[in-house]
Amino acid sequence: MVTGSCILIFTLFPPNYLFNGQFDANFLHFGLILSLFGTVIPPLLFAYGLPKTGFSLGGILSSAELPVATCMSYFILHESVSLVQWIGVLLILGTVIWLNAAKSSAH
Repeated sequence: MVTGSCILIFTLFPPNYLFNGQFDANFLHFGLILSLFGTVIPPLLFAYGLPKTGFSLGGILSSAELPVATCMSYFILHESVSLVQWIGVLLILGTVIWLNAAKSSAH
């Protein structure tokens, strides 16, 4: 997933700074830290913990990332989040909760 995302992003936004002399060693430190904590550790920990928590709770936990990311983009990055985006977040969360509630009531 990360490799495919990287190819897509580099296609849409070519990394010209790598070749025009604007690349600084500080970017490398931030890039390594962000990649480690953003794309390497979370999937490993999720894959390790999923058998212990169960797939239903794993689905809920993975969908909980979306409202947290939306809130953080609003509060920390001061990005605008529209009502349509919040409705989408609520629809996704509601669907995951509804499907898991339907499974647990069937047992």
